[in-house]
Amino acid sequence: MYDPSNRPNANRGKKWNRSKFVQKMKRHGQRGTQQLASDEFKYLSAILDNITRDKDNEDRQLMASNVMGQLKGKEIRTAMNLVGSRVLENLLVYTDEETFSQLMDLFAENFRAFCGDSLASHVLQRVLSTALLRAIAPLQPKRVKKQESDELSAKKQKAGGGEGWNDKCIWPGVDYCLQEEYSEEHREKCRKFVERMARFLMNNLEELIWNSTATHVIRQTILHLVGVTEKKVVEGSETNHMIVPEQWQKLLNEFGERLLSWPDFCNLASTETTAVLLQDLLRAVAVTNDAFQLKQLLSKIHQEVFLANGKESKFDPESEQQPETSNPPLPVFTNSSIVRVLEMCITVAPVEFLKDKLFVKVFRGHIKQLAMSKVGNFAVQKLIDHTTDKDLMDLIFAELEDSLGQLVSVRHSGVLLALARACGRLNCQQGKFVKLLLDALQCGDSAPEKMIMAVLCLIPASDAASDPPNILLHGSLILQAILFYTKPIKFVTALLGIPNDRLAEIFIDMRGSFIANAFIESKFVGEKSREKMVRHLEGQYSRLALTVHGSRVVEIMFENGNPAQRESIVRELAEECLPQLNNKVWRAKINKRLLVDKYKESPSKWRVAIKRDVKVTQLFSNLVSAKKRKVENQD
Repeated sequence: MYDPSNRPNANRGKKWNRSKFVQKMKRHGQRGTQQLASDEFKYLSAILDNITRDKDNEDRQLMASNVMGQLKGKEIRTAMNLVGSRVLENLLVYTDEETFSQLMDLFAENFRAFCGDSLASHVLQRVLSTALLRAIAPLQPKRVKKQESDELSAKKQKAGGGEGWNDKCIWPGVDYCLQEEYSEEHREKCRKFVERMARFLMNNLEELIWNSTATHVIRQTILHLVGVTEKKVVEGSETNHMIVPEQWQKLLNEFGERLLSWPDFCNLASTETTAVLLQDLLRAVAVTNDAFQLKQLLSKIHQEVFLANGKESKFDPESEQQPETSNPPLPVFTNSSIVRVLEMCITVAPVEFLKDKLFVKVFRGHIKQLAMSKVGNFAVQKLIDHTTDKDLMDLIFAELEDSLGQLVSVRHSGVLLALARACGRLNCQQGKFVKLLLDALQCGDSAPEKMIMAVLCLIPASDAASDPPNILLHGSLILQAILFYTKPIKFVTALLGIPNDRLAEIFIDMRGSFIANAFIESKFVGEKSREKMVRHLEGQYSRLALTVHGSRVVEIMFENGNPAQRESIVRELAEECLPQLNNKVWRAKINKRLLVDKYKESPSKWRVAIKRDVKVTQLFSNLVSAKKRKVENQD
């Protein structure tokens, strides 16, 4: 599948962004509630320049010790300055036990001031995160501390978010805090700091909840109480949440009870500042697997927010009769903040609640209208993505089946993608979806190239211009999903029927190249069809190898071809583009992987070498899979 972060030179923009950020810090560095003296500002600006990625932990510890020594007694004023807050965020993770303990005491005495300041609140959040990690590190299994933390940090780097280097040049601290040794006394103090901060926020919730700056601190605290270290939803972050003390769940329950008893609960979801707080609370409660409190919270939101000022539907979920669609959707869909809360409810709701409450009383009878709405279509996508019941999917599909053409015309392709994936995931309505999609794009009887391009560009075949339009991300993902259907023969035949020069143009495209992955990986595409695809691209491999994304397609086809086809691919590269295979990173990778240089020297030696490489690769794959199975058995 297409991964937008899987591209060469992806870090070029990151480096430029960091440089731009540091320059901005210097230009506007005196912003904030506290102004620094000229020499202090110059000193901190120089420190910010020296916070570079290549410094090891020892250098960072030394810098933290020196800087914190210089700032002793000035921490509050520094935290409320733009440059000063950024320096503190970077360095306090690497402070020693004594210095960090003093910082916790200082911050605990000034919680209110730090929560209300737009700059100091970020430093407070960093102190909270560091205290959390130092407190719970002994509770984590060793495998989690080393292996899974590395995997999770890699995902964050790919996603462009999280706590890694890509997030405004902040030094990463998760791995460091989990692996560094601290005394039990210090860890206990860090644990008490987290609990003290949670109780302060809980006791002052009525005052702080309406402050947008303080709300960020409250949200982070709620997530930290269940071991989630990131506000951003990163794939794998929920399932790999850290182990925390059991008593922290009681604090989370108290947060939930305070909000459940809120006198004007319905307004919490209608304001953006508090709506995101409700979303994070739902996310945190779902992580704890506390079914009772999750149902309480979902029921409260459903009854007092989603059904407020709207007539409750009386439909039976088992009924096949469709309601009248003349009634407008509930007022919930007129407020974007409430819609975001609804999307989170769909994400965390149990199957029964999703089907019997959210679908029946909020969505049913209005899905077509919502799918056409600029705000509501995202909620429909979320509903489809989290549907695991075939009967429910049939009901949703029945409401949308007559509107695929309209969805194409209004460019709400996300709903089409959600439908395509759900049909494959639940193994239902696949043939009907394909027929309706081709009818909507007016390409059911078109030539193979026109049909494939209509799907990839999500433009009706009759509207296609003479120049081929750009391939859309959703179009590529829809075609990839269809190739994993149980009967993708129509699209397999169409892809093989496209002239190989036009097919190469599709595979050269960043989004189109991932169609090759789906074609090869789908177990419903026959072995003969895969061999035909490898053979069909002969004569285009030299052209593909010289492009960023096409070179990846060459490697995929090489790995899945038979020995004769592999040699044919390498022969074409050796004869037509060998001199150009070393002047770009992706080209050099192809040369190294396929041993094109060695083939040019001696085809017979190449055959021996490539067989040896294949055996080594298979042996390594077997070892890795065996290691994974061993780890799973230990769990």
